[in-house]
Amino acid sequence: MKQDVPVVQCELLDTGYCLAWEHHVIQGGAHRQLHCHSLVALLYHPQHGRLLWDTGYAPRMLEVTQRLPFALYRMATPLCLDPQLAVKAHLQRRGLAPDAIGRVIISHFHADHIAGLRDFPRAELIALHSAYADVGGRSGLSALRRAFIPALLPTDFTARATLLPAFTGEVLPGLGATHDLFGDGSLLLVDLPGHARGQIGMLAHTQRGDLLFAADGCWLTRSIREQRPPSRVTHLFVDDARAMCTTLGHLHTFAQARPDVMIIPSHCPETFAREVEQQP
Repeated sequence: MKQDVPVVQCELLDTGYCLAWEHHVIQGGAHRQLHCHSLVALLYHPQHGRLLWDTGYAPRMLEVTQRLPFALYRMATPLCLDPQLAVKAHLQRRGLAPDAIGRVIISHFHADHIAGLRDFPRAELIALHSAYADVGGRSGLSALRRAFIPALLPTDFTARATLLPAFTGEVLPGLGATHDLFGDGSLLLVDLPGHARGQIGMLAHTQRGDLLFAADGCWLTRSIREQRPPSRVTHLFVDDARAMCTTLGHLHTFAQARPDVMIIPSHCPETFAREVEQQP
């Protein structure tokens, strides 16, 4: 553990899953379907209180994908959701109200990462400025092409949002400049371009050691180890396919330089099985 850096308590939460083909999410993958869970981190900072890394799926996701054009989202990635897996329900079982969450860090604005945002009406919403600028004015098919569903955003989003400029802080090996969220080294945000405009990751100093939340910088941890990007079919809906492959290489470089850090992609079945399913 680092010295003099606050330790953040961290718990990973499962919010449900979609079905995806392995040969789509990694080149050379098998012709089989994977359960790609959407993982969320519930964090507690000793000075700044509780916050969330993304909000994952929520029952609202089923409501907003009933009609075209957003029904196409559900057709492309069939959803398997349980209301009891929404973050709000996880908190209720822990005796916590939605108002207990002071901040939500949004890795990017794809629907499977923001479906629960409306459940936290008092939270500060933190994202990269370029991420919101890319989707904020979109609707219909234009939004769908970005895997963004406008109805998932709170109506007062702009009033509660803190939209960050490009990062200029401490440099992480391979990943570049960071933004120190609280100025104490406990949570460092890092740019992970390619999959979505303005996508960010987060290096968290936790009770379990340092964790790098990689969002959709890759879908499988195996992609980082083997430097195998997704299939070219995914180029149809990612922001920048070349940057996506570059980010994967940067994650590999970081993993080699910092083997002490556990990298947690949001949807990796291997990570879900180890860090959520097998936990007591």
